[in-house]
Amino acid sequence: MAKLSNEWRNKAEARCAERGARLTPARLAAFAELVASDQPLSAYDLVALLEKREDRKIAPLTVYRHLDFLMSMDLVHRLESKNSYLPCAMGEHTHDSQYLVCSDCGKVEELGSDDISDLLSKLASDRDFTPTTSIVEIMGHCAECATRQTG
Repeated sequence: MAKLSNEWRNKAEARCAERGARLTPARLAAFAELVASDQPLSAYDLVALLEKREDRKIAPLTVYRHLDFLMSMDLVHRLESKNSYLPCAMGEHTHDSQYLVCSDCGKVEELGSDDISDLLSKLASDRDFTPTTSIVEIMGHCAECATRQTG
C-alpha cells in the first residue's frame, strides 16, 4: 500500500482547496498509488492496486472518475501512447504536456518546456489552427537502458 509523502499530500490538498473541490479519501488513495509507482499506471492497474489496498472490489468506472477528477485538478496527466496515468511533476501551473518515454523500462520523465509549447502554438497559428490540447511524447531509451544496451 502506497503512503503519500507530506509534500505530495499538501500539494493535492492545496490545489483542491484553491479550486473549491473536495479531495475525498478515495481520490487521495488513487493519487497516492500513482505517486508511489515508478512508472505510469493504466486505470486497470490502479483498480488492482486499490482493490488490494482496500481489500474489496472496486468498479473501474469509479477509478476512471477519480482519474478524471485528478486530471481536472492538474495533479495527474494521461500518457496517450500507453493509455496510462502519472502524477504531474511540474508544480503549480497548467501546462501542455511533454514527455520522454523509455521504450524499454517504461520510465517517463515529464518536461515543462514553454519553448516547445510556444513553438507548437506558433506553428499551429501560422496554419490558422487552434489547438485545444498539446501532448508531445518522445519515445526512446533512458540513460540507464541505453547504457545497459551498449555496456
